[in-house]
This record gives sequence, C-alpha cells and structure tokens, in this order.
Amino acid sequence: MLVPPPIGFSNKCKRCGLRYPGKERECVHCSNLTDVQMEEMLEQKRSAHKNTANLGKLFFYIMLLILIGMVIFAQ
Repeated sequence: MLVPPPIGFSNKCKRCGLRYPGKERECVHCSNLTDVQMEEMLEQKRSAHKNTANLGKLFFYIMLLILIGMVIFAQ
C-alpha cells in the first residue's frame, strides 16, 4: 500500500472538512462533486476509517495473545 507524501501546508475545506494542499485553490476532494456525491464520498471515508480501526484492534488482540502465550510457555 502506498502512503501519500505528507502535505506541508494545507487548508481545511469548509464544505467537506477534509484537508487539501495549500497550493490548490479549491478542495481537491469535493470541488467537482454535488452535495449527494460529497455525502457518499464522506461516508466511504468514514467506513474505510472504521474498517482500518477494527483491523488495528484485531492485530492488538493477536499480539496480546502471543505475548501471554510466550510468558506462559517461558516458565
């Protein structure tokens, strides 16, 4: 998975609330979308964030089980 480069100077869009590069005049996320399309895009972003957070919790619990197993079997 490619990670986008960090944005040095950014602005926060008043319409969608997302950040976009400061060198751009308009928000690159929502400037060409209708209100309905923008809501769909924001819902997709929320859903992706929720899925990523759930995956992080899963990895944490797996790591915790491995650590407990190592402690138990080390004795």
